[in-house]
Amino acid sequence: MAELFHQLGIDPKVMAAQVTGFILLWIVLARFLFRPVLALLSARSQDIKMMYESAEGERAKAEEFRADYEKRLAGIEAEARGRIQVAVKEAQSAKNDILADAKSRAEDILRRGQEELAREREKALAQLREEVVNISLAAAGKLIEESLDEARHRKLVSDFIDRIGTSR
Repeated sequence: MAELFHQLGIDPKVMAAQVTGFILLWIVLARFLFRPVLALLSARSQDIKMMYESAEGERAKAEEFRADYEKRLAGIEAEARGRIQVAVKEAQSAKNDILADAKSRAEDILRRGQEELAREREKALAQLREEVVNISLAAAGKLIEESLDEARHRKLVSDFIDRIGTSR
C-alpha cells in the first residue's frame, strides 16, 4: 500500500497530519461556531414560532371581534326593524284614533243638526198651528157671527187641529 501511495504522490505522514488537523478544526468549529450558530438558529426558530402563534392568536381575536361585530350589527338591525314596526303600528293606531274621533265628531254634529232641525220643525209647527188657530178663529167668528169668548174658540180649534194631526 505504501507503493500505491507513492505512485499516487500521497505521503502518509502528511495525510495523517491533514486528517488530524481536519478533526481538530472540526472540533474547534463545532465547539465555537456550530453550537452558537445552531443556538442562534434555534432561538430564531423559536421566535418565528412564537410570532406565528401570536399572529394566529391575533387572527383568532380579529375573527372573534368580527363575529361579535356582525352579531351586534344584526342585533341593531333587528332592533331598528322592531322600532320601525312599533312606530308603524303606533302611527296606524293614531290614524285609527283620529279617524274614530273625526267620525264621532261628525256623528255628534249630525245628531245635533238633526235635533236642531227637529226643534225648529216643532217650533215651526207650533207657530203654524197658532197661525191656523188665529185664522180659523177669525174665519169662524165671521161665519158664525156669534160671539163666543176667545178662549173657548181657541180650545175648539186646537182640539180640532189635534184630531186632524192624530188621524193622519
